[in-house]
Formats: sequence, structure tokens, C-alpha cells
Amino acid sequence: MNRFMKRLRDTQPATGLMLAYIFSLLPCVAWAATPNYAMITEKALTSMLLDIAAAGDNLVAVGERGHILYSEDGGKTWVQARVPVSTMLTRIFFISPELGWAVGHDGNVLVSRDGGINWELQRDGVSAQAQINEERAGRAKVQLEQLYEQAKAAPEDDQEDLDAALEEAAHKLKVARDALNEQVFAPPLMDVWFTDEERGWASGAYGTLLHTSNSGRHWDDWSHKVDNPEELHLNGVAGAPDGSLYLASEWGTVFRSQSNGAHWEPLETGYDGSFFGVLVSPASGSVFAYGLLGTVYRSRDGGENWEPLQSRAPASLFGGIATIDGTLVFVGQGGMATMSRDDGDTFTLLPQATRAGIYGIAAMPDGGYMVTGDGGSRLLAFDQAVISGSSPANRKASQ
Repeated sequence: MNRFMKRLRDTQPATGLMLAYIFSLLPCVAWAATPNYAMITEKALTSMLLDIAAAGDNLVAVGERGHILYSEDGGKTWVQARVPVSTMLTRIFFISPELGWAVGHDGNVLVSRDGGINWELQRDGVSAQAQINEERAGRAKVQLEQLYEQAKAAPEDDQEDLDAALEEAAHKLKVARDALNEQVFAPPLMDVWFTDEERGWASGAYGTLLHTSNSGRHWDDWSHKVDNPEELHLNGVAGAPDGSLYLASEWGTVFRSQSNGAHWEPLETGYDGSFFGVLVSPASGSVFAYGLLGTVYRSRDGGENWEPLQSRAPASLFGGIATIDGTLVFVGQGGMATMSRDDGDTFTLLPQATRAGIYGIAAMPDGGYMVTGDGGSRLLAFDQAVISGSSPANRKASQ
């Protein structure tokens, strides 16, 4: 089965937003431009919001058309922020009550330094992609030249392997040079995660991985550091307390780095569908990858071994949260929500009054959860007896 058809098969059950979301990743032409601010409109309150995070006492949500909304009263009222992009924003992450980032289509990165009230464009994805294309062409040229020199000096027994490597390198250089002659396409960014206020990663479509070591003032292309020749979409990124980093991807693949992102290796999970996100429990250190058709896989040994869990969710899971008390909540298609308080050993479904899709979740100080999705934001409904004793942290541990 070829690569496109396998991706298409994996995404067929993910109707509604995720189909539109995934198919929006198909190549399109984009141009750099002056800031195009999101329209300020009352309809933003009920628009499609893809993610939410707590920023101290504030809640901040992002979504379609560049909408960012913040609440200073626990979600009772919302204010639309002035945002210098009008393209879809997919994920948001706050490392402190003041400092946070939002990422989305056209490879854009936004930053807020006041708890989500004001935002600035930190990375113009189209302009940055033009430079990345030049850098990739340069690396491909150097690699081809080095292989050519090796081939000239290599013994006859090694020539066949080197010829194959030369052919592959020549093809890679051709692709890179072709990109320089085409209008720039900046892949969408799907997730963002920071280990501290300086070091962070943003992952996205077609194997895109960005890294910053200076709080996002500059983002480097680290895509080539991932062992991902198929350029699988990198749908989620998260880190563990021991310094390990994880990327959720297609074809049941989770990538792991144990070198601060300098190299990423693919891990076999035993699953062959798509993972839409990854998170690490701050209570247990277990790693959870989640996605298509309610799939949740767990690793308790840093990604060496994986086991499927019975999430009880019959629909695809698009968002998740792990809190400091060990509570896990995954949300998704058709208003799906499922919770575990024993590190994923058992799950309880949380029936909702509406089947509107849920794509993001944030913990509230009172032990509840605010979610975002189709139609805006709302409190997650649950039977208090089900989660008695839980006390979620104020912000996402990972997403």
C-alpha cells in the first residue's frame, strides 16, 4: 500500500474536524505578507477552537481564522485578543503564567508575555520556510559531494552500496532544488512544547520539527535530526522529567530523543494507525500516545515497550491532559471524553450533553476541566463521584 493511500485509510474514520484538519495539510501555495490580523467578531466565541491552556488564573483558547480568546474569570466570560494572523491556530502552550506560545498553519508561531492578552508574531512561517529550503538544498549538495569523494576512494566491494546512496542523495538534491524554484509552502505546525522558558520544540506536517534555545526569538529547522525518511506528520510533542522527548506520528510511530533533540529514533508501538498526540504523566512518568478510533498506548519504560489500553472511547481522540495527581483525560470526536485515575489501567467514559467535537482541554483550580472544540468552549461535564478526590494542576503537564 503506497504512502498516500495508507494515510487516507488511517484517516477515514476521523470525520468532522479531523478530516478537514488533515486534508488541509495537502500542499497549497502561500506567500509572505504583511500581518493580516484576525477579524474581531462576536462569532469568535462560538467558532471552532482547537486548544486551550491555563496561564496562571487565565484561560486561553486558540482556533480557526487566528482566533485567540482569553478569560480572566474561569471561563464565564471571554475576550477576543488582537492577533496578527488570520490562519488557523492548532495548539497553545504556557510555560509560566505569563509566557506562552501558539502555533498553526503557514508555520506561524505567536508569543504572549502577559498571560494570553496580547500576542505578537514571533515566526513568519513562509519567510522562514524560504530560508529552510535554501539550507536543505545546501545540506543535500554537501552530502552528495561527500558521497562522491567516498565512492572515488572506496574498494570495489563497497561500490554497489555507495552507488545506491549516491542515487538517493542526487534525488534529494533535485527535490531540494525544485523547492527553490517553486512558490513557498510552509507546512502547518501541529503542536508546541517547552521544557523551560528558553528551550522548546514545535512539530508539524511532513516531518517538520523546529527547535528554539532562546525563548523563540529564533527557531531552527531540526527536521533532518528525526529518522523519518517518509516525512510522516509529527502531530504531537511532549517531554518527560528525565529529559526524554517524544513525537506522536502516523503509522503507529512514536519518535524519541534522549539527546535533547539532537537525534530522534522511531519506536515500534505495535500499532499501525495514526497517533494525534502524546503526553507524559507527571505522577508516574508513563508515556501515552493517543489517536485514531479511541486508541491509547502506554509505555512505562521510556518508550522501550508499549501496550494498548482499553480507553472505552469508540471515537478518535484529539486532545489530552495529565495532571500532577495522576489523572488522565482524553477528549475527541463527537464530544468523546474518557478519564483514568490509575495510570491508564482503567477508564471511565464521561457522557456529554452535546456531541460537538472536543479538541483541547485545560484543568481548572476547582477540580473541573474547560474544553474547546466545535462551537467554542464549555465546562466538561462529569459526575463528581467519578473523580472524587482529584485536584488537577493549574496547567497542562504536557500535550
